[in-house]
Order: sequence, then C-alpha cells, then structure tokens
Amino acid sequence: MSPFNLSLPIAIGCDHAGFDCKEDLISFLEGEGMKFNVFGTYTKEAVDYPDFAHPVSSVVEKGEAAFGILLCGSA
Repeated sequence: MSPFNLSLPIAIGCDHAGFDCKEDLISFLEGEGMKFNVFGTYTKEAVDYPDFAHPVSSVVEKGEAAFGILLCGSA
C-alpha cells in the first residue's frame, strides 16, 4: 500500500535544465493514465528554480497533491 494519496494529482516543476526530463516524465505519466499538475517551466529559457519549486511544495503542503517531483540541473 502506498503512503501517498494517489487519488490526488502529482505536482511537477522544473527549471530550464530539467525541461527535457519533465517532458519525458509527462509523456510517461500520460501513458500510465496518472493525474498531474505542471507548475512550469514551459520552455528551455533560463529561469530561477525557486519560482517553480515553491508552488510545487506549496500544493503538497496543503494536501492538494499526492507528492511533488522537482527537476533541475543541480548535481
């Protein structure tokens, strides 16, 4: 049994360096029929990671998402 409420969507966010990985993840989740909400970014143009990490963590904290996935270029 999962510790997550999988009736809720997954919250997804990324910076420009995580954009391609986010697109692959979205394709996978769509193929699996899973619900998700994307909080950006929507292009490969340089952005600040916290601008997308904060909304993802906020919906998880509020119980509006099962969990969050954040993708970035940090090693």
